[in-house]
Amino acid sequence: MTARARLATFLQVLGSSPALGRDAQVRLYRELRIQPTLGTPVHEERQFTLLHFPAAGPPAGHEPVLLVPSLINRWYVLDLLAGHSLVEALTQAGLSIYVMVWKDPHEGQGAPGLPELIARHLHRAVQRTARHAGTARVALLGQCLGGTLALAYAVCFPEHVARLVTLTTPVDFSAPGLLATWTTTAAPDLGPLLRAFPGVVPDTLVYGAFPLLDPRALITRTRTLWEGCSQAEFVRLYQALDLWTTDHLPVTSGVLRSLVEDLYQHNLLWRGEWRVAGKTVRLEDLQVPLLNVVAQRDDIVPPASARPLTTRVRAPVVEEFVSPAGHVTSILASPRRVQTYAAITEFLCRDLTA
Repeated sequence: MTARARLATFLQVLGSSPALGRDAQVRLYRELRIQPTLGTPVHEERQFTLLHFPAAGPPAGHEPVLLVPSLINRWYVLDLLAGHSLVEALTQAGLSIYVMVWKDPHEGQGAPGLPELIARHLHRAVQRTARHAGTARVALLGQCLGGTLALAYAVCFPEHVARLVTLTTPVDFSAPGLLATWTTTAAPDLGPLLRAFPGVVPDTLVYGAFPLLDPRALITRTRTLWEGCSQAEFVRLYQALDLWTTDHLPVTSGVLRSLVEDLYQHNLLWRGEWRVAGKTVRLEDLQVPLLNVVAQRDDIVPPASARPLTTRVRAPVVEEFVSPAGHVTSILASPRRVQTYAAITEFLCRDLTA
């Protein structure tokens, strides 16, 4: 690539940034072919859509897998681009995949907190997945905060869960990290914010501080683009990630209160005092086989928050996979994503009864 062509590519990518507006987001979504794996909606309700992705390879002969994404970012980070898709990798391994796609909350539905989302909506997603697949139980794979929800569900409803994968999932919310520091230092009062937004809290207020978790990246991202813009695959992945990181979900005031007060400030999950569906979530009570996937360079969920899970649970199978990458690059960057895909696939396809 000539210097002039490289400069033209660099300027074109900067000029098409999704941060410039919704039109740029929509255009990039189509041009990049985001969410490449073919899925079909099999259930719809006000809080979520359930998508089904049938096995693309020879059937693995195991239970269906329900993916539970985070509540703040859009789900398609799990199916970003062809070759950079966890959904694609799992279906090619012969697994039947379902994804719980969270919808934007709206004022008319009230302000459910995290326990209500687990007991009502996640419970229905599990039931609908099992019914559609014709099985008694499902495997759960929760990503980030979705992993926290899946973990709590598996503790409270083990009869519906065959195995569990927690992917970059916060468990000990007092662990060192900027998110923990920001939410616990001086115990910030959510009252004024929740009074201003009693139903739905805008995504800009929830996600606005996340880029500051890695200030160095804010400074070096333009240089990184310049260094890699001569490679078409790098540019495509850069643009796709830029799109996803600017495409957020708002949350209900109840979710924000649960997250900040119950989990970060009081650390109720780790302390064994969090209540879901009238039950106390005690990590020691987890009965289903567990794979805990940790990202070593994670700025959002530091290893000190995710790794302690395996020291607390007493499940029949407890395994850990540590990726040398970050919160997102562990499932998207090459070749680290391949290692993560392989660890997850092997756990989900293995006969754990032997």
